[in-house]
Amino acid sequence: MKLEDLKTMLINKTPEEIIELLEIKNVPVDIKTILRDQLNIKIDEELEWDKLALDGCVYLKNDYPEIWLNNSVSEARQNFTLAHELGHIVNDILPNADKYQDPIKDDYDTLYRRGINPMERKANDFAARFLMPSEFVHQEARKFAESEEFDKLTLEEVIKGMANRFRVSYDAMKWRLVNLGYINKNKI
Repeated sequence: MKLEDLKTMLINKTPEEIIELLEIKNVPVDIKTILRDQLNIKIDEELEWDKLALDGCVYLKNDYPEIWLNNSVSEARQNFTLAHELGHIVNDILPNADKYQDPIKDDYDTLYRRGINPMERKANDFAARFLMPSEFVHQEARKFAESEEFDKLTLEEVIKGMANRFRVSYDAMKWRLVNLGYINKNKI
């Protein structure tokens, strides 16, 4: 795939529009396969000592987006990092490719802390919506609610179960459920 094709496919698209475009029909969203096979974006997972403080970074290599991923962290964290980097590609790099000659580096603070800069907040929102689309969350929440053991589960167990189903962290799922109105923020 050429950069111009990728731009045409992704620029000005919401995570939900990209999910529809890529014909993703169920969870978990396999972000690695999507990046590699459908978007032709290389994921470099080679361990680099000078990058171990990072979760990932995204940059242009030969005028095409590439992601470096710290594969020493959990699968859930890797998934969120990859979706976050895709958010940077869609929102920051492709519309302004000439501006991003240096990598956008992401560490724990940029991925998981409140009060971060607007670009990082937007990439986090993109990642949450891409990995945990509201429609899919609704379907899975309904399955949990209809299960025989639901009345015996604690809120924490439901969040853990949903997180496992979507292959995201407990915190990522918890905040997605809060933001979608499934959980009252004051009850957590």
